[in-house]
Amino acid sequence: MKYYITGTRRGLGEALAEKYGNCDSIEDCDVFINCKHDDFKQVDLLYYAAHLNKRIINISSNSGDGNKPWPHKYAVQKAALDKANEQLYYQGINTTSIRFGLFDTPRAEIFKEDKMSVEYCVSIVEWVLQQPHKVKEITVTP
Repeated sequence: MKYYITGTRRGLGEALAEKYGNCDSIEDCDVFINCKHDDFKQVDLLYYAAHLNKRIINISSNSGDGNKPWPHKYAVQKAALDKANEQLYYQGINTTSIRFGLFDTPRAEIFKEDKMSVEYCVSIVEWVLQQPHKVKEITVTP
């Protein structure tokens, strides 16, 4: 099984690349792990991977649930990723959105809330990949 993982310079993407390896392109992979937040480009990559008929894991966020006290684009962009995932899932694409709460990375240092370990988040991705049936979405928070 070959994996193509975005966002591998640090945090969860780096840990996933260490576990699974990372091939050179989305075209060459069996499983695409859509990990890098880059505005709405995650949505574009999701549609492209679906067009290529790849197994897809989207690393999303529960921030789109509307439970944040301030407006921010990140929440809207992750909500768009979730809706695109849902649309493609019901069209028969094997795509999953993993909606994490805070996990312990340098980007999340500013938040004082409890955080999950990156290793735990990797284990959730592993669990989804091991399922014999499609998983549309899962939300995991500390």
